[in-house]
Amino acid sequence: MKSVKDFSLVAGAMTKALAKKISFYPASDNMRDILAKHPQLVVALNHGPMLGPLASTIALNKLYMEHGGEERKPIAIMWRLFYQIPLYKYAIQYITQVDRGLNFEEFLAKMENGGFTDLFVKPEGENCNYGNGLDIEPFLSPRFVEFSLRLNTPILVLVHKGSENWATTIPVTNKLDRVLSKLPKKSFDRIKETRLLSIPTILKRLKELKVMYQLYYPEITAADLPTDIDQRNALLAEEANKVRAVMQSMIDELKRL
Repeated sequence: MKSVKDFSLVAGAMTKALAKKISFYPASDNMRDILAKHPQLVVALNHGPMLGPLASTIALNKLYMEHGGEERKPIAIMWRLFYQIPLYKYAIQYITQVDRGLNFEEFLAKMENGGFTDLFVKPEGENCNYGNGLDIEPFLSPRFVEFSLRLNTPILVLVHKGSENWATTIPVTNKLDRVLSKLPKKSFDRIKETRLLSIPTILKRLKELKVMYQLYYPEITAADLPTDIDQRNALLAEEANKVRAVMQSMIDELKRL
């Protein structure tokens, strides 16, 4: 199990390659106090384009290292198919600290009994492929809120601006629907909604990576969750949409800087 400090050498090299400057918005919450007060955190991150997680990785490492979080032990949720890609899967295993795609209860057990302190999740998931790479896309799942409730810890909401420069947004005309309809239904539905496709480009060093973060306390508790699955998911989705609104307001603030 690796700590934030153990990742810092690789993260430092990535930072030099990817960003000339990382700026943390001064109106963000006090990170040192957050880390001192909360031994565990669920960290909800905006995705950005497909390559956006590289930006949040270097931002998080710098933030934790500079505010007393160097000994924290993070675990990350990523698309489970990444673990099936030859060679690439080893990088994913290194970053996430798990060797395969885990289900909800397995991740929860890692946090409750495995010694991990921070759970990193990007709720937009693959929806990042069907937007402009900056504004917050609909969340694939609201269950990161359930992690927060079950662990009795708040959600650190962190967003960044800059990685949208690592993608090109292409309008998708409905004339292509006949061909695109062969895609998985969820993907095709998102294309029809946004009429946008985000295509990764060659990585270039960013002049500035802007970051803002805020601690979010869910308005519900674990005891509020219904036993009925559909009702439970609806309540979680309602709370997750509040987090999405917070994320978008933070992105809008970064746009103004």
